Amino acid sequence: METSNLDSQISIVIVSDYEANDVKSWKVEELMLKAFSRQTFKQPFEVILVDNEKYQENVPEHLYDIVPNLKIVFSSETQSAKLKDYGVTLSSGALVAVLEADAPPCEDWLRILVEVLRTHPEVSVSTGKTSYGVENTYKRVLNLIDRSYDDLGKAGMSPYISNNGALYRRSVLMGFPYPDAATPFLSSRLRNKLMRTAGHKFYFEPGAITYHAIGGWRFIKDVRRNMGYSDMNTFSNRVGYRAIPSLMKRRWSKELSSCKRLASEYLRWWDWPLMIAMIVIIPFVEIPGMLDAVRKEKIIEGTSYR
Repeated sequence: METSNLDSQISIVIVSDYEANDVKSWKVEELMLKAFSRQTFKQPFEVILVDNEKYQENVPEHLYDIVPNLKIVFSSETQSAKLKDYGVTLSSGALVAVLEADAPPCEDWLRILVEVLRTHPEVSVSTGKTSYGVENTYKRVLNLIDRSYDDLGKAGMSPYISNNGALYRRSVLMGFPYPDAATPFLSSRLRNKLMRTAGHKFYFEPGAITYHAIGGWRFIKDVRRNMGYSDMNTFSNRVGYRAIPSLMKRRWSKELSSCKRLASEYLRWWDWPLMIAMIVIIPFVEIPGMLDAVRKEKIIEGTSYR
């Protein structure tokens, strides 16, 4: 444990990994800051909002009124992973939360994750659950398909860290910057593996929920293209066209396993037609990303992820 008074030294680093438009509205950042203004964690914490320097001329002044101790800083970096690393270097806390701007946390998020690291000195990272919301069939189905991979169904040690939001001991972040990758999906996987290999432990707490923004079919295709690229570079022993069928089979198996494990918690009976259709379709939607990986593309053209 790095300090005996962990809850007095907390930093929050916020970076947008998804920019669908050339003109930045700052709406997701505003919602994120409002979420931190409502946290039940009462001790002071600093908030560092990081973005690319091309946006620094149009920052709304009212953002500074939402939370105290807010810093908005800019970098020449364009990749969200590098922007996060830059924000960490500017932070002062012994504990550093790193979040994506489009996934605001529930009111208890920070209090819960700080408590995990306070009571479990052997844990390096505390992480939580991601949800699109549960208001309709579309969101419930996408929760199970996209966001349940790290849901243990209970609190406990986990092999996963949510890239949408987690709380780290500062030394871990400083020791493990994100590896270079064409997509934040792959860079987060590579870093998590490096941390696990070094012996660091992660703890999943389902009550610490971040609510991720969700779009329509274009959003689904973009997510799955990035996942296909990451799968080809992570799970295939040999990157190539011949690996595509086995990766598709792996995806089908994984989604069916998620259904068996968590469907009763995530779905209602009338959600099943869409769920079945999505299970069939999703592996095909990932093929363009797999092809990007086979061609060793360093930039995924047309993606809104950075």
